[in-house]
Amino acid sequence: MKTRFLLPAILLTFTLQMSAADKEKPAPGDKAKPAPQPKGKPEDFSKYKTADALWKRIEELKEEPKERPKSQAEMLTIVKAWFGNQRAAAEAFGKAYPEDVRRYAAKLMVLQATIQLAQLPGAAPAVPADTDAVRKEVEAIIAAADAPVEVKGEATFIRTMMSAGEMDQDKPESVAKFLQATEEFLAQYGTHKMAMQMRQVQMQVAAQAKTPEAEALLKKLADGKEPEVAAAAKEILAQREKMAALKTKPLELAFTAADGAEVDVAKLRGKVVLVDFWASWCGPCISEMPNVVATYKKLHEKGFEIVGISLDQDKGKMEAAMKKHGMTWAQYFDGKGWQNKISSGFGIESIPAVWLLDKKGVLRETELRGPALAAGVEKLLAE
Repeated sequence: MKTRFLLPAILLTFTLQMSAADKEKPAPGDKAKPAPQPKGKPEDFSKYKTADALWKRIEELKEEPKERPKSQAEMLTIVKAWFGNQRAAAEAFGKAYPEDVRRYAAKLMVLQATIQLAQLPGAAPAVPADTDAVRKEVEAIIAAADAPVEVKGEATFIRTMMSAGEMDQDKPESVAKFLQATEEFLAQYGTHKMAMQMRQVQMQVAAQAKTPEAEALLKKLADGKEPEVAAAAKEILAQREKMAALKTKPLELAFTAADGAEVDVAKLRGKVVLVDFWASWCGPCISEMPNVVATYKKLHEKGFEIVGISLDQDKGKMEAAMKKHGMTWAQYFDGKGWQNKISSGFGIESIPAVWLLDKKGVLRETELRGPALAAGVEKLLAE
């Protein structure tokens, strides 16, 4: 499965500024609605009579909008207008001042705004992000002799991020190639404004990839001079060591379930057990649940058991989800959310997380989804 196209998460600020009560939640079965159109007339950039005056306006348009959205729809309207104005202003600058060295920065702004607009929910075909066209424009900026170093660095950053789309978890060499590209960027643009973001992307990929190159990079970052980066890398390496240790001996897990039943996986030896870390508020968890339930119904009588670890804070919501989706197995619940005693004790930082134990109680698989889950269970049942 290929990784997602990686780009700076610059829409996050708007999302964080909205309260949970203000966000519009579509009802089950509702179709996604097209992104709202910006209100008002487009700005007339021809009124700026000099390159400096227009560039000053472009710099102003880069600033985050002051208004705070009260709903998801309003947020999309504001963001669409924000990027739309940036793109229009940058296009106007490039057309009016084709010899000004700032034209390269303007071209980058057009590319970035176009990419962001294309990623908005319900984006219209009028704002496509043509990968080949973007790549060609980026390469031209990098190769331009008179393009400023800062702009070349930003263009190189975009090129590197685009190459992330070529990564395939089933092809370790593609991960190694991407990590090498990030290293080359940092070697050339280590003091660039995008350097820290590149390091964060490095960390994200290295944390997910199970390759020698990723392991080597994490060790290098752990020994680096940047405290925050080093600390994060050390934490990832420590968690990997912990997971490796869990795969060497039977898992120890015992608790009193939400319904009062006593659960001890040691007493389930001889059966294949799935430890499912989930929550009713976790979209991917709920999306995967029909598959988990189907696998349970299909293989339970053959010796397959499930133990749930809920990261819910509201017991009622957990129980409602269990009833709705037919989750009949025991659940651990302490109402502490991410501070859940069991999940935090095992270092779980994202859900869904599924741990599959063999008949000896030893952890064998941690990333089974979809049809692979049933196949993995059947393989262990046959041992």
